[in-house]
Amino acid sequence: MNPTDTLLADAVDASRRVWAAEAEQARAVLRFVETRRTDALTQGLSARQVEDARQVAILEAAVELNVAQGFVANLVSATRTLVMDLPTVWAAHQAGEVDRAKAREIASTAWKLHAPENIARLDETVLAYATTHTLGQLKSWLRRFLVRVEPDHATARRQAAQEDRTVTITALDDGMSLLQALIPTADAVLIDRDLTLAAKASRSQSPDDDRTLAQARADALTDTLLRKRETDTDAGRVPVGTSGRGRFHLGITVSLATLLGVSSEPAVSADGQHVLDPALLAELATQEGTLFSRLLTDENGGILDVTELGRFPTQPLRRALNLIDGTCDVPGCTRPAVACDLDHQIPHDPDPPPGQPPGQQRGPTTAANLHHRCPPHHGLKTRGALTVTHDEHGNAHWHLPTRTIPAQTAFTRAWNRRTEPQVVVIEHYPRVAAPVIEWRHDA
Repeated sequence: MNPTDTLLADAVDASRRVWAAEAEQARAVLRFVETRRTDALTQGLSARQVEDARQVAILEAAVELNVAQGFVANLVSATRTLVMDLPTVWAAHQAGEVDRAKAREIASTAWKLHAPENIARLDETVLAYATTHTLGQLKSWLRRFLVRVEPDHATARRQAAQEDRTVTITALDDGMSLLQALIPTADAVLIDRDLTLAAKASRSQSPDDDRTLAQARADALTDTLLRKRETDTDAGRVPVGTSGRGRFHLGITVSLATLLGVSSEPAVSADGQHVLDPALLAELATQEGTLFSRLLTDENGGILDVTELGRFPTQPLRRALNLIDGTCDVPGCTRPAVACDLDHQIPHDPDPPPGQPPGQQRGPTTAANLHHRCPPHHGLKTRGALTVTHDEHGNAHWHLPTRTIPAQTAFTRAWNRRTEPQVVVIEHYPRVAAPVIEWRHDA
């Protein structure tokens, strides 16, 4: 064996050790979560409380491992299936013969099978293929296996899967984003064909068009989704100068220095995922129909605090809070604020005690008293499974069974909440080279 072969063998051995360690980690996490669940059962808690204890344990594991809560939840479910129903695959995972990704794909296939004998058949046959092929090839093999062994359930699975159709946008580097759609395969094939045809037709219209087919396909998709509209006028139907882009609202945080052109600090979207460089910010600002709502902060990170008289915040306050938090404030949760509940840290009291001054009722609707919590975490807090306290600045601290962790949002490090109003006014981004910023200090 020459030195190069030895290096390759070392790489293979290292991979096996990593895969075995993944199995060991997965088993430890499963045991931790199951122990918490068993303890809750032993205490005679209700089924709802037992499930809440399990969810809190999953959150704790996610916090300690610095991974997403959904990742831990899936890891626990997959590992339980491997241990209970797929002992051959699980043993191979522990021995470092298959990695975590392959083991999880095999477990997820087992979830879709109805007959116990077919699960056993999967366990007996899949390793020969899984250990000699890539993850992508294994996924294709598993799809074929499902239809082959349970063809009668294929239609029901397909119809159920269509219920999960969705579109997602993931922020990438350099001002780009990934647009993904989970849609029926038949529709995807037709869309793929139409994009290619549209791209080729577009490129053929000009001999100077130097776009690649991939670039032209991307442009065709964008043009289709943001297609120019027509409208009726007194003279008949004529094209309108504005495109389907129309007017849109973009929630960002940006420093005053950047707006004045004296800083290169980027702007950031409300959920903390999208970064806009100063040049792009200026370009967007000059586009007709673009509206920026801006929150300015003082040198100490002070933020706008507005008090409302009712329980539910008005749209301006809600918009400001979306920019303040960006995401759910439970550690590790990245659910965008726009998809979260606004939770009063001190419950709103529409009937304050007699003699209490107006506007100072317990649980006011203010920026300092409102925090974004996604529905699942809000439910855990409401039912008492998760406890939260707040410091003198209004910042939240979540108390897990193992330790206390400060709340985390998209901009946790950018500013602190204030219990007293401090600054701000800013609703318009004028179309000029040097923006004129209107602002004031609240008394």
